[in-house]
Amino acid sequence: SRMTTSARLRITGHYAGGVSRAAAAALDFAIAIGTFTAVLAGLDLLSRIVLGDSIASNRSSPGYVLALVSWAFLYLWVSLSVAGRTVGKGIVGLRVVASDGSALTVRQALVRTVAYPFSFAILGLGLVGIVIDRRHRALHDLLARTVVVYDWGGRAAEVPGPLSEFLARRAGAEYSTTQPTG
Repeated sequence: SRMTTSARLRITGHYAGGVSRAAAAALDFAIAIGTFTAVLAGLDLLSRIVLGDSIASNRSSPGYVLALVSWAFLYLWVSLSVAGRTVGKGIVGLRVVASDGSALTVRQALVRTVAYPFSFAILGLGLVGIVIDRRHRALHDLLARTVVVYDWGGRAAEVPGPLSEFLARRAGAEYSTTQPTG
């Protein structure tokens, strides 16, 4: 059957590719660093007012690095445990789920968060799976038994109409289509 001009490809639940995941990771990096910097600046101001001394004077100290790593860990783990996504993933329209499609467990979120840095170790070889694996899984996904899928909440994740038509002509309409509701 031929798609009409208003038909769109549904991508909700499809495995997220490298570009979407990279965009979400970049947003999460900026959000984690930005919020850490803002909180530290506030605490430093308070410390200078109350104690007369700065707590953020040496950004290369082990304490500073430990605080930043702890903040980033908590940002990722709590976000994934509570919502199955980080703020960056939410903005891009991604969700982390168990490999079988069920909701992410707190344990899976923990394993994924702990394993995340190892995907970047050794020249990022742990990320190669995002490109070559059929389900676009990185090392941290494999270890936690998770996948990243497109999910825009209550609104169906759809490819724009003209792109849907182009892809349907190229692929023989292998994706499901829906009519827009509004």
